[in-house]
Amino acid sequence: MGVPTHALGSPLLPRIVHPELLQGFRFSDRDHCRLALLHDPEQPSAATIFLEIHDPSDRVPPHAHHQAAELFFVLRGEVHFHVGEKSIRARGGDFVVVPEDAIHDLENPGPGRLYLLTVLSCDQGFADVLRHGFPAPLDAEDLAVLRNL
Repeated sequence: MGVPTHALGSPLLPRIVHPELLQGFRFSDRDHCRLALLHDPEQPSAATIFLEIHDPSDRVPPHAHHQAAELFFVLRGEVHFHVGEKSIRARGGDFVVVPEDAIHDLENPGPGRLYLLTVLSCDQGFADVLRHGFPAPLDAEDLAVLRNL
């Protein structure tokens, strides 16, 4: 499982993941957020790297990742993070770290889509849950954004 079928190269060489070959997923058919795995770990204790795409007004419900920090690099758009009783705003180029076990949520205030490069420091089955979600392909707008970063 460590080398996605759409990646080029061997385990000893760098792998290239082209945006056109990314498979997006939603956790449920009601979600607006789409996630695409960029690095699918072989071990549950390894990090997972994925792309998040949030439509305007999308809000991820409060949650925590036990024994895993979540790291976000804002590629495009603006995001509001709520961690405990605090709220912060981040935009394109900002890097946000949510500590392990911190209850947090995030929202896209719009007006456009929000693109995040996200690292979950310890997968703990997250990638498997995502792969069993609802397929939600990236569209032309997503591909244009990724190709023009």
